[in-house]
Amino acid sequence: MIRVSTVNESNAEVVWRVHDLLAEEQGLRTTTADIEITDEDQSIVLAGRVRTDILYGMADRLARQAADPWTVDNRLISDEALIVQMATKAGIDPRTADADVRFDVFLGVAQVVGTVHSQQQREALRELVGSVPGVSSVEDHTALAR
Repeated sequence: MIRVSTVNESNAEVVWRVHDLLAEEQGLRTTTADIEITDEDQSIVLAGRVRTDILYGMADRLARQAADPWTVDNRLISDEALIVQMATKAGIDPRTADADVRFDVFLGVAQVVGTVHSQQQREALRELVGSVPGVSSVEDHTALAR
């Protein structure tokens, strides 16, 4: 979904131009992207979530094209970027480095799937994943190793 929240009616033309260009792009229109477009002092703000870094870049490029000469403040969160942050945190933390898990994120809801060696390791993973900015909740689908 691509939404508009115009703060200043005199800026509405630019905000809607950005909206229309983003909405024309099938990749942004047909995915589960959740993008809000607002204006702040001759600047377009993109907020919300997209599934991939490709969609993040696409939204950024199109918004800059449509908003020119205004600036664009891209505050979108990419699920892929969150996965990288979670995997990095888990890989460098000695409490979780040897866990056999993978991560997925769907619009901010993180899933941890795999095998852990102890309840403490499971809890450490949930803590680490939940501490990543942009993660709204954590679903634990781990099993204890035998």
